[in-house]
Amino acid sequence: MAQVITWNPVFPIASDTVTIYFHANEGTGGLAGYTGDVYAHTGVITDQSTSSGDWKYVKTNWGVNTADTKLTRIAPDEYQITINNIRNYYGVPSGEKILKLAFVFRSGVQVDGSWLEGKDTGETDIFADV
Repeated sequence: MAQVITWNPVFPIASDTVTIYFHANEGTGGLAGYTGDVYAHTGVITDQSTSSGDWKYVKTNWGVNTADTKLTRIAPDEYQITINNIRNYYGVPSGEKILKLAFVFRSGVQVDGSWLEGKDTGETDIFADV
């Protein structure tokens, strides 16, 4: 079964650099065929999170475009983003355990008045285990 994201290394630890590959035609497919810039809305699930919806250390507010959350297009409907040292990238204190990276991908601009979103099947957030 195809996945919305894959990552390398497959079993990262908090101090690792990890590359996330976003497959826009998987999951909801909300960004399939989109040719503009794509950004990650991203944070982490830690041992302090109360649920999978309790993201911590979110990089930007929704709709804010920054260089460190911009994905690079590597093929049609295929993107990547490299996170250098997971703990440092998100600013997670050393005593807090990072369990998952959390993502929703979105268009760089609104299209017909709304953001295009890349989410997992069922309109759910996307997670990568750490």
